[in-house]
Amino acid sequence: MAEASFAPETIDVNVVGEVETPGIVAVPPNTPLNQALLAAGGFNDEAKKSKVELVRLNPNGTVSQRTVEVDFTQGISEQNNPILHHNDVVVVKRSGVHNVTNALGALAAPFLPFLRLFR
Repeated sequence: MAEASFAPETIDVNVVGEVETPGIVAVPPNTPLNQALLAAGGFNDEAKKSKVELVRLNPNGTVSQRTVEVDFTQGISEQNNPILHHNDVVVVKRSGVHNVTNALGALAAPFLPFLRLFR
């Protein structure tokens, strides 16, 4: 007789953005957000480490998105470290400092060949 289980051994969570290894991570059911971030290698150097976006497909077909403040010292809580569901998406944005640095680099890039001529 075959064994059936309706409880999966793992759920898939997509961690995208500024983490060391972005993509889908398989984690056990009832995994909190902080653990999924660590499973994706943690934040990279360009990450905004204080907040992430949590995007969830609800059972009724709607999508909800909310900002979650990250605090690795917190236990499981709906505010700072919610339990993740299958197919949740965690978006780690780039920090403001890196956004400004990248924007200045993009603005300066067209002028770099001319500056090299004066050397």
